[in-house]
Amino acid sequence: MNEVDEEWDNNPMIFFAHVKSIKENIKKIVPYNIKVKLQVLKNVVLDVVNGHYFYYAKKTNSTNAFLSSIDLKQELKPNEAKINNLLRAINSIEQIQINPNEILSFWRVVGNPSKKNGFMESRSLVEGKIKNTIGGGLCQLSGLMYYISLSAKLDILERHNHSADIYTDETRFTPLGSDATVAYGYKDLKIRNNLNSPIRFNFTIEDQTIKIMIKHSSQIGHNVVEFEEHIKDDGTKEVTTNINNTVYNHSTYKVLSST
Repeated sequence: MNEVDEEWDNNPMIFFAHVKSIKENIKKIVPYNIKVKLQVLKNVVLDVVNGHYFYYAKKTNSTNAFLSSIDLKQELKPNEAKINNLLRAINSIEQIQINPNEILSFWRVVGNPSKKNGFMESRSLVEGKIKNTIGGGLCQLSGLMYYISLSAKLDILERHNHSADIYTDETRFTPLGSDATVAYGYKDLKIRNNLNSPIRFNFTIEDQTIKIMIKHSSQIGHNVVEFEEHIKDDGTKEVTTNINNTVYNHSTYKVLSST
């Protein structure tokens, strides 16, 4: 036994530190697209394990009559690339009918937001920094879907808030805490239809606004959704989401200057 082996045996923490270092070095040399493919494969396995895999909503030519709808509008700060990305995603989402107990997965519907699939570079928040990325702007779409789903009493299976708050009270166009960031292969938005009839998401983009609608054929109850914001001792913002005066979840954000 050499000195290194003896040191590892006497101090397991050193051994685990070396293992961690090796894993980190491997991650650095593995191409990003391979990492994403492996992550997508991992997600499929997890979906089978947790029972979601066979309940994902798919495209349908159903003639179901959607006689009612609820809607939500937001300010849209458009540019050509962002509009392109939004319209491509919307085209896919609007083809999906979510039957009772079925799940809409944002990324299973939209697919990989790559150049090959027609997506363009636009602004997005990545690891707390503003960057131009392929598919930038899609988080406004997922955020709208999350927000209106809370109001419609749908079941949210997966949602991730952004890591940072880049807005001020003057520039904010949606309540802090109502966002839902998505990153292909890593962060998804998953919504289950726990109602007794099918639903669809529809969108309209006009001038400087985007409107989302949930179309349905039976009456949907409305939750009262409120967001309470406060500053923590470490300077981060914590937002408590309350639904019908009951705490639903908490979201924490670093504070960045407005851009």
